[in-house]
Amino acid sequence: MPPVARNVAKFPPSPPGPIIDVSVTSGTRHYTLLNTNEPPEDSELTFIRSVVSETSMRLAGLDDEISNLREKLEQLEDQRATLSSYRTQNMAIVSPLRRMPLEVLADIFSWTLPSLHDACSFGGPDVAQSPWLLTQISSRWRALALSTPSLWTRVVIDYTCASAPVMAVVEAQIHLAKKLNIHFYGHPKTESGPQLQMFELLTKHSLRWEELCIGITSEMVPLLTAFRDRIPSLKRFWVQWEDSHTAVQSLDCFQTAPSLVDFGINHEEHHFVPITVPVQQLTRYQLTGSWRRHLTILKLAQNLVEAHIEIDFNDEELEPPKAGLINLPHLRRLFVSHSEVLDNLELHGLEGLALWVHEEQADDIVHHFESFFSHSECPLRRLCLRGSDAHATAQILGKIPSVAELALAVNETHSQGDFDLFMSTLSSSEIAPQLHSLFFASEAGSIIDDYTAYLKMLRTRWEADGSALKNAALLAVAEGSGPDLDTLGGLHALRLEGLDLLILEGSAASKEMFNWLYSSSWIL
Repeated sequence: MPPVARNVAKFPPSPPGPIIDVSVTSGTRHYTLLNTNEPPEDSELTFIRSVVSETSMRLAGLDDEISNLREKLEQLEDQRATLSSYRTQNMAIVSPLRRMPLEVLADIFSWTLPSLHDACSFGGPDVAQSPWLLTQISSRWRALALSTPSLWTRVVIDYTCASAPVMAVVEAQIHLAKKLNIHFYGHPKTESGPQLQMFELLTKHSLRWEELCIGITSEMVPLLTAFRDRIPSLKRFWVQWEDSHTAVQSLDCFQTAPSLVDFGINHEEHHFVPITVPVQQLTRYQLTGSWRRHLTILKLAQNLVEAHIEIDFNDEELEPPKAGLINLPHLRRLFVSHSEVLDNLELHGLEGLALWVHEEQADDIVHHFESFFSHSECPLRRLCLRGSDAHATAQILGKIPSVAELALAVNETHSQGDFDLFMSTLSSSEIAPQLHSLFFASEAGSIIDDYTAYLKMLRTRWEADGSALKNAALLAVAEGSGPDLDTLGGLHALRLEGLDLLILEGSAASKEMFNWLYSSSWIL
């Protein structure tokens, strides 16, 4: 057994030195010389010099004692550090962590994985981050991490970052994983050779893909054609076009994906290349495209549970489908970027609806809601309005008494006065008294800088007789645009009283807001 501590040197006790009385009697000549600038007489110098000599000797003795004590203190501190380290090592032996079941420890490991946003900022797998970091702690942790395939499932490659991914690290991670969730973001301004080599490496393992989120460049398109009949496990697929220079008119390699249930595409301003997928088996889709493109999907996707419908008009008029209303019996959650879409849908099972209210369409939104509910008797419980004003919101809530959760987002079109009017309107106990959840977001570009009215509204609804309010959220998407300290103090007081209140700012607020809009949580 290792020694518990080394011996401490023994110091002989120092003989006590003489105690020097430093008090001087008032009225004496010595007292006068100590307290004035009067020069001493020659006859007085001998006495003064003897006092100085005596005190100097005593000071030297005290210095020796202090030095000895300091040396002894250092040795005692060394001994304590050694004992403390030894005790910590022995306590680790009986620590619950050492006896923790491996499956529990593996679950804890999964919570250390970086977010998708953080993983993208690294450019590729980083050995200084989890899960690689877990292999560097101890042999037990290393063995467990390397034998837990789920820790290595998500592979993130982002060529829009300055750091280039290391091929060998990516290969090692693929080897350790059982299933693969691939997030690959190409960049048209980055050298294409390394990107194509990396993507080819990933495609060799497409049989294990369950998730593919990809930013496509024109050079990558030919590689996609090899996917046909080689993605049997792919469940979720999201694609974004990173440039417009491609001669490909359509892609049908995903049409034969037997497990695909979640599909999304965003072409932004780039050329839109149609991608055919097995629409009949989709339970979720998210698309930015023309209304005709959406119609093609909606008419066939009878198994949809959630849809995010964002329309890019491109000077195209929104026309009702020729076949009449589209009935989607299983749809539970829906986002639409234009309220006209509601006129064309029959949704008897809809529970959550999110709607982008454009300024020029604000006057028509109530009409579209009336039209929708005239042919859709649905148990709507959750409503999210992005860009609505106070008047329209009050009218809509008056027509949907079943709504218990309300989420509102204001943008650059709302002034501080509009916001205050919104809060004043919602303060009325006559407006949706059944609400138990009330969420509010201020988007990037919003000029709202005073949240006093928000605090007052929450306080009023919280204290109202028979109040149903239980949950609230305040999101400020722009960094530094949240409430001031006084308002935060008032909101914290509501927390202490029992209100479940979420306050977020910046990227975390943005991610939470887009969850309200049923935008996919597994993409950026």
